[in-house]
Amino acid sequence: MTVLFCLIDDAYALLNPDGRSHESLKRLSDSEVLTLALFQQLRGVESERSFLRDAQRFFSHLFPGVAGMHPSSLHRRLRKLRRFLEPLRRFVLPELVGDPETLVVDSTLLGVLHPRQVKQSAAGFEGAAWVKWGSFAVYGVKLHLICSTNRIPISYELTGANIADVLLVRELLVGAGLDEASVARRLLGDLAYCSGALGEELAKRGILLATEKADRRPPIRQQVEVCFAALKRVFGMDGTLAKTLTGLATRIAAKVAAYTYGCYVNRILGRPQGRIKELWA
Repeated sequence: MTVLFCLIDDAYALLNPDGRSHESLKRLSDSEVLTLALFQQLRGVESERSFLRDAQRFFSHLFPGVAGMHPSSLHRRLRKLRRFLEPLRRFVLPELVGDPETLVVDSTLLGVLHPRQVKQSAAGFEGAAWVKWGSFAVYGVKLHLICSTNRIPISYELTGANIADVLLVRELLVGAGLDEASVARRLLGDLAYCSGALGEELAKRGILLATEKADRRPPIRQQVEVCFAALKRVFGMDGTLAKTLTGLATRIAAKVAAYTYGCYVNRILGRPQGRIKELWA
């Protein structure tokens, strides 16, 4: 907890130098709110009420301001600070991934409402859509992600579940902020990313697009699937309690940031990078 808070506090001071103004009037500082948001995801607790109950019982000596705090107060503070979740994550990315030569791209479906809930609501869930997945129909969104070969997310986007994967590649690469002139790169994906026009466009930027069938893809291609599995198994990404698109986007940003910081803290402490659950158990 101390390592996590110090990392976030140092980064936040650089990202928002004016963030500490009127700090003495706040029950929790901005850095403490952001740390608690990531710690909630690391503990795998979706309910803010349950998390605050645990925080007041076990961590009030580290965060005295949580004593007597109402869940709605913490929720409002986090909504105001959610724009810093991704910049905080990107602050530690260079030390985790460096300047990678091989990138892996993929997407995964995230259900947001039970079919019965969709029928009860005329508007449904803003930004979500129905899509056929094997023999099932899923109502939700799709998380598109580019990660490094050591399973660290570099950039990601949320879309409706019916949006084609190939349409998000350009936006993901822009979001990755890679220096195109520094090194030739490979982008590995499945057949959903097979596009002659996209391949030619990326080749001009020094990026080789390589797509393979599921049974022929190289083992390194599975790193993105391991990343998705960890986000779902440890962080419950496919079981959020969000009721709005903004709430879902905030939780997704917090989960990806928590996953990244979990890997970073493990590396600092000399532990295996992927053993995040054991670190915070």
